Amino acid sequence: MAINHKCPRCGSPRVQMSGEKSKHGCFWMILFGIYYFFWIMIKWIIGLVIFILYDWWMAIIKAVSGKGHVWQCKKWFSGYKRVFYCHDCGYNFKA
Repeated sequence: MAINHKCPRCGSPRVQMSGEKSKHGCFWMILFGIYYFFWIMIKWIIGLVIFILYDWWMAIIKAVSGKGHVWQCKKWFSGYKRVFYCHDCGYNFKA
């Protein structure tokens, strides 16, 4: 992942990426658990479609041309949010 992000507030390239995983409690799971289960199933179906129709073909095309490919379906399967922290001004932003 050689993408260098810059802070949108101060323009500094000194930013650090942090992964945050969303967590839910027992009360939330009792109220919305069945809907959350269906959302996970739909999310996996969309991720598999992206993998089959886009990522797989782009990986083959990029391999033939000698370039690397960043897998887009990985965003659907992981539960992490990409949050960046600027070391100069302390601003947090999502990218």
